[in-house]
Amino acid sequence: MDLSVDPISPLSADELGKALGVNEEAVRLREQAGELFSIVRLQRSRDREYPAFQAWPGVAGEPLAQVLAILRDHSGTAAYGFFTSPNEELAGLTPIEVLVARVTHPRKLDKHTASLLSAPNNERVEAVLEAASAYAADLAA
Repeated sequence: MDLSVDPISPLSADELGKALGVNEEAVRLREQAGELFSIVRLQRSRDREYPAFQAWPGVAGEPLAQVLAILRDHSGTAAYGFFTSPNEELAGLTPIEVLVARVTHPRKLDKHTASLLSAPNNERVEAVLEAASAYAADLAA
């Protein structure tokens, strides 16, 4: 997947499937299994959209599935909000940025933020999982 694409670009199930190397049915099955998520825009109530970052290296597969397992009691819209919003627990980075180890919208970073981006993959994933747990707890409160 081209990481120069906006991470929140909406993809159809077919487009996401192509990016992941699977067919549209596999995308729908993965969504049912909690390994992917979609959102439905209010003005397009029948069309599901899959944010492009779900096919990005660093996000796709196990990291995404682990976060979605934590957020399983919440909607795709809640998952979308989590992944795309700057998070104080992640030094102001979005979970997407932490997982792919680079900023998606250039800005000046302080030392702590830069150090999180350069941390080993397992530490970055763990930080995102901890932030997801806190986010899920806030949603449940």
